[in-house]
Amino acid sequence: MLSETFKNSDDFLKNLYACNLCPKMQGRPVTGFLKKKSNIISIGQAPGVHEEKFGIPFAYTAGKTLFNWFNKLGISEELYRKEINMSAVCRCFPGKAKSGDRKPDKQEIENCGRYLEYEIQYHKPKLIIPIGKLAIDQLHHTLKYKLNDVIGKSFLTTKYGVEFIYIPLPHPSGLNAWNNTENGRLLIDMALQILSENDSIRSIIDSQ
Repeated sequence: MLSETFKNSDDFLKNLYACNLCPKMQGRPVTGFLKKKSNIISIGQAPGVHEEKFGIPFAYTAGKTLFNWFNKLGISEELYRKEINMSAVCRCFPGKAKSGDRKPDKQEIENCGRYLEYEIQYHKPKLIIPIGKLAIDQLHHTLKYKLNDVIGKSFLTTKYGVEFIYIPLPHPSGLNAWNNTENGRLLIDMALQILSENDSIRSIIDSQ
């Protein structure tokens, strides 16, 4: 059953762009929401300052890495944005920390959860791709895990009444040193291989 928090997709977007629940957040909300139904949702962590500037998720250097990964599967950035609903744990730029961007706090994640709930119930995806540990945390059955435990694997779960497979990816930020370790590169390749064999991904590739 679709959440009754929003009347429809237009009401969802109106409320999202007007949201001011989190006073520590900076800038305006960013979304890659698709009104047309999609079998795939990707979940980022939170937009950076460049994403806030351009108004779309993964608009800067982390996005270049992410889309390079999907280019290996035959999915361009343009096709990705057209066919995959781009969600996030939090929709506003959290501001800077001593190293990188500030991690959203528990209340901010809870406040923004209503938007993720709507998108999952609206699209009823068969596949979700959580990108980065904060996104993986929202789906994984335990918070006590390392990237080595989840990258390169697929999982089946149910959230907001919708059952789906999720295939995690690490955050593509240049600050994520794990991506450049030998094991990290191996597991990223394994994750991409699993994605390439997924029916929902295959349908996007084959539709070109």
